[in-house]
Amino acid sequence: MFARYTPYGDHFGMHCGMEIVLPDGTLLRTGMGALPGEDETDNLTWQSFQHAYGPAIDGIFSQSNYGIVTKMGFWLMPATGAQTYLVTFPQESDFEQIVDLIRPLASSRVFGNVPQLRHVVQELAVTGKPRSHFFPEGSNTFGRMPRSVITREAAKMPLGANVSWVFYGCQYGDPTTIQAQLDVIKKSFAQISGSKFYMPSDLPPDHYIHDRAKVNVGEPVLKELDWLNWLPNGAHIACSPILPTTGKHARIMMDIAERLYTKWDFDSFSTLCVAGREMHFISEIVYDRTDEDSRRRAACLMRELIAEGAKKGYGEYRTHLLYMDQVAGTYNWGGGALGRFNETIKDALDPNGILSPGRNGIWGKRWRDKGWKSGEVGMPREVKL
Repeated sequence: MFARYTPYGDHFGMHCGMEIVLPDGTLLRTGMGALPGEDETDNLTWQSFQHAYGPAIDGIFSQSNYGIVTKMGFWLMPATGAQTYLVTFPQESDFEQIVDLIRPLASSRVFGNVPQLRHVVQELAVTGKPRSHFFPEGSNTFGRMPRSVITREAAKMPLGANVSWVFYGCQYGDPTTIQAQLDVIKKSFAQISGSKFYMPSDLPPDHYIHDRAKVNVGEPVLKELDWLNWLPNGAHIACSPILPTTGKHARIMMDIAERLYTKWDFDSFSTLCVAGREMHFISEIVYDRTDEDSRRRAACLMRELIAEGAKKGYGEYRTHLLYMDQVAGTYNWGGGALGRFNETIKDALDPNGILSPGRNGIWGKRWRDKGWKSGEVGMPREVKL
């Protein structure tokens, strides 16, 4: 995977200063960059202080189509010690308690980064072996892998039997600091009967934890994408709503996801990236990109996940191009005030609508109400993924 789950994992939060080409050709610098340095050089604090004078405008160039960012400063994390680990939990029913135990540890910054909670089925998928390897008796049948088969095959994996959920985390700092943090984490998770703690040294060299350890120190790896081999010609899209960090809300969204995965006949790959005040509920959909019906079902599943999550107030923070208009439409508080505001800015900065029309659901006046939105007359609701 290309993400790096370090304490600086909030990449936009670590940005400082932009240079942007606006649609009319104007070159704009944000923050301290707008103040020239001595003899017209770059300001020495352009990448040091984010806010500078007046409104902080950097955010409008994130997930928008208002300009082309040509330069962006980022704060780099100093090298430090790191310790990756995982914790297993035996029961499906442990799910809500796990989330509720994570919340206070995350909000008090005990965790060094945003940890992940994954179902044990992903321990099978991340090996890179296809679904048919684990479920040969069902390789020619339509439908989901039964829980009994997941349990049977997971028992053959390094983590052994009696595993339903796997928590991946990493702590940072000097050895004494790391050990103190791990002691707190172990004590908290020990409240769940049957939980087990593992270091990378406890697991074989080909286990995913070793690649996870690389990710946790900023080294991009592709191992995570091995789960695309789950189906022939594997491809993926993901529904990623933001939820409050409570077991109750995690359960609500999990029930929605499981029901819809079942309806559209896909194995579920839901991962929770749990922070102190919010969590990303990432529902991956792995489909066969060469099979028309698989693509159709994946698209239908995606649309229903977005719609049903939004009804509960769980909004997407990113999406595939095909679903940008649908997601933008769910942010409709105040009669769609945010959408109208975004369009007002678009029309002011890009009156001719030349930059990425429709990106993140923002259409210029040249294109609005002309049938270009996904699902409108003249624009097919679903296209090939």
